[in-house]
Amino acid sequence: MSIITTIPAVPSRLFSIYAALSDSADGELRDQLEAWSTPPSLATRGSGDEDEAESSLFISALQEARRLGIVDERDGRLRIVESAREGKKRKDREADFRADLCKVLFDPVRAGQAEHGAFMLALSWFLSKNPLEPLNFSEAPQEMLRKELGENRDKTELTNQSRYQNFLYWARYLGFATFVGFDTVRRVFPDPTRAIAGVLPKIFGEAPLLEIESFLSALSEIFPVFEGGTARGVLDGMRTEPFDNSDRLSIATSLALQRLADRREIGLEAVADARGRILDFGVGTKRISRIRRGGAE
Repeated sequence: MSIITTIPAVPSRLFSIYAALSDSADGELRDQLEAWSTPPSLATRGSGDEDEAESSLFISALQEARRLGIVDERDGRLRIVESAREGKKRKDREADFRADLCKVLFDPVRAGQAEHGAFMLALSWFLSKNPLEPLNFSEAPQEMLRKELGENRDKTELTNQSRYQNFLYWARYLGFATFVGFDTVRRVFPDPTRAIAGVLPKIFGEAPLLEIESFLSALSEIFPVFEGGTARGVLDGMRTEPFDNSDRLSIATSLALQRLADRREIGLEAVADARGRILDFGVGTKRISRIRRGGAE
């Protein structure tokens, strides 16, 4: 089970549990938290199939919160684990929540222990897709995965429409996807702009300028789903056809870096005698060798 396969484990449900327990040093009774999670319209109806369904939603979401290591239970009381409290000022609970999730989901060892390793494989595959040819939110990608990954396709856990859509919700929530449209015409674009922007301070540290290789190395250490990352490497090794592992970055990564440059959050520079990487925009390319924090000088 994982946040892909446990369909009720959508971001809003897990965050509601996290937020409800954030300020409670002694935790909350399980029954009380479950009652809070039940809409009043259901709570006033008495027992029945709908109440049982709502309870099941809570139980499934709680199960994943515990598997992810952000919630534990002692003596019938649910609490945020101590490691998730450390260093938190609680000014932005949702930012804390995302950070705690990323500590598990993007750590190969912890993700494997929590049975969430497939998420990085699925995200690596997703980020390798061309955002100029968006995916259909309502159309499961099994045939596409079969052609690209062969017998390894099920290792992504994207085995049906419900799992695929649950994965997409999480990809968007964590800053790796953009949705456009609604219902049957909704399209999904691999877009890691927000994810990269959120870790720029960690990537640069005190350095105002990084060589492109240093930048990508730091990025893939934080998120192994990018080029050079361990999860991306595992995914590429599963492909039915050899993958072009040249100096050209994926279109999704390239467009994300260019968007950040357009916003002057970073500056993209080319130096003739330095090693460079090629940004691929689908309709053109651009060579860069250094990235500056805060825009070009």
